[in-house]
Order: sequence, then structure tokens, then C-alpha cells
Amino acid sequence: MISAPATAPAAVDPLLIPRVHRVVEAVPEIPDVVTLRVVPVDGPPPAFLPAQIGMVGAFGIGEAAISISSAPDVTDHHDYTIRRAGAITGALTVLGPGDELWVRGPFGRPWDLDLDGPDVLVLAGGIGLAPLRSAVASLGARRDRFAAVTLVVGARRPADLLYAGQYDGWRQAGVEVVTTIDRPEPGWAGRVGFVPSVVEDLDLDPARTAALVCGPDVMMRLAADALVARGVPPDRIQLTLERNMQCGNGLCGHCQLGGLLVCRDGPVARYPDVARALAVEEPVSYTHLRAHET
Repeated sequence: MISAPATAPAAVDPLLIPRVHRVVEAVPEIPDVVTLRVVPVDGPPPAFLPAQIGMVGAFGIGEAAISISSAPDVTDHHDYTIRRAGAITGALTVLGPGDELWVRGPFGRPWDLDLDGPDVLVLAGGIGLAPLRSAVASLGARRDRFAAVTLVVGARRPADLLYAGQYDGWRQAGVEVVTTIDRPEPGWAGRVGFVPSVVEDLDLDPARTAALVCGPDVMMRLAADALVARGVPPDRIQLTLERNMQCGNGLCGHCQLGGLLVCRDGPVARYPDVARALAVEEPVSYTHLRAHET
């Protein structure tokens, strides 16, 4: 009897295969936040674009979607800035030099930085600066292509301002850095107020402004609404929805946000595509279950 020829197995996307990485540096940033600098043990890291994520895994526990926060033109390592928020991130944030983890990816739709000419406004709330850090580096490296680049960083208190030691370097690259905290504190001479309220005070030309926004959902919605109220075209406002991502591949369905699957269609989206979904408040219990693992 002649057997039918075996069907050749379908090729597997190499980005889906976990690669073991070694931690070369662990940098404490702010309370409960650590940046891990990692390198693959079997060769150079893959190229990525700002806002793309890696599925970063702790052996024996699981993996979480975490944005690559290093500059995209750095080719010998990747940085992941991780907030301790659960079992996975708790295990990752205690790793030190020489320890190993795994990474799949990079995945996702990046920031659209093909913005030659207009003013670029970057709005970050809290840990939301991490998915924007690589974009800030890219914008600074191409500063002559933009009329102005302004970064607004908001935090609860001065001690929570992420990457504070890098602000002067960004300023030297031509990025205006504006910091604000939620409430007055002794010794703080800077702005006080939430990021959306700062947007209302900025001197900007709405017709020539493009915005990149990342932070808690309510902050992104209010900031985007403040920009629209000032005349910024909604489709020139980009947001990243990384916190909704679960498997990184659009397979499990847990990242559905309105008509989008964030793993498949994001994490970066234009505001008109997600405005209605962001306006819907989640029940407290469901919000707790979906708390951002990073």
C-alpha cells in the first residue's frame, strides 16, 4: 500500500518562539518600577519600532506584554521598564544581572512618527512614559524634521516622575520637557495639575499639532478630548493601549476593546477608532481583574 505523502508542516513565525534572554543590568527607576536591560543568549536582539511590545516571561510563572523602552537605533540590547503589579511582574522586577527570562516578539503597531513638519506633543501619565521613551529618543534624534517637540510628563508626586534623570538629555536634544504633579508638595516649584489640564494651558497651534498619548485610560481620554476641544484633528491623536494586551498574537480575545483586538490592531490606535470604547467605564471588579500587569 502506498502511503500519501506527508504534508509539510507550516512555517512558524520566529517571533512566536520564546528566546532566552539574560539580564545585563537592572535599574530601579521609581517605587515598584525597574528597567531590565536584556540581551538574547543566542544572538543579537531583533529590530523594533517605538511602541512595539515584547511578551516577557518569568520561568515557571508566565508572560506579560511590556513595551520596549530603549531607543530603536540601539542594536545590542533591549530595555523593558516594568511596574511590579502581579505575580509575573513581581518575579521579573527582582531579577538581576546574570538572571534569565524569555521574550517573544516584538509585536504590534508602532507609533506613526512620519510626521515631518508639524509640532509633536507627547503626553505621558505615570508609567505611561515607558511606551513613549523610544519615541522621544527617535524624535530627538530627528529633531530638525519637526517645528517643535514637547513632552508633558505627569505623576502623582515628584518621586514618581519616571526617567527624571534623562530629562536634561532630552532637553539638550531639543525636546521641551514639562513636568507636572497631581497635588502641591513642599519644595515643588513646577506645575501642579493633571496632564489634561496642562494641555489646556499649552501654547500650541492646533492645525499643525500631532500628539502621542499614553497613560491610564481616563487620562488618555481626557487628554485627547482636551486636544480635540482646542482644535487638534482627532485622527492626528495616537494612543497606545498596551495594558489591554494579553497573548500578543490576537488569539485569546482578552484584549478586545470595542471593535479592536489590541494584539492584532494595536497597541497604537488613532483616537477616533477607540474614543467610544474609552468612554465606557468598566465595572470595578472587572477593572481589577484586568489591572495592567506591567
